[in-house]
Amino acid sequence: MTTSGWLRRGGAVLALAVAVPLATAPAGSAAERVCAGGQLKGGQTTRAEVLADQKITIKVHNHDYRGMLVTIRDVKFDKGLWKGVVGPGKDKKVSTDIFGEPPLGYQIEFEVTSNATNNYTYAISSARCY
Repeated sequence: MTTSGWLRRGGAVLALAVAVPLATAPAGSAAERVCAGGQLKGGQTTRAEVLADQKITIKVHNHDYRGMLVTIRDVKFDKGLWKGVVGPGKDKKVSTDIFGEPPLGYQIEFEVTSNATNNYTYAISSARCY
């Protein structure tokens, strides 16, 4: 086999190696962007307002070495999204969505019952932020 034969075969293998992951990727996958984020203070309630796409993902992170007791609530629709303990160094993610045309206004409230520290953060992300 000549050198040009090896190059053609190598090119076909390379093209196949690139095409397979693209074909098997989820069709609707879109990278989420952080629309809002910040610090959560212990023993206080923090409200975040964002304009985003129909679905948002809310993540809280406990940077402390003690547990964090938090309640996440959708204020606009008076709906509890999650209540519980986030372990030391751990995350908790919840999602919510609203039917309608974007941009949609979300009002998310974080009630942190733990008051030993202010070493907690939140991030609200979506496919599109406005």
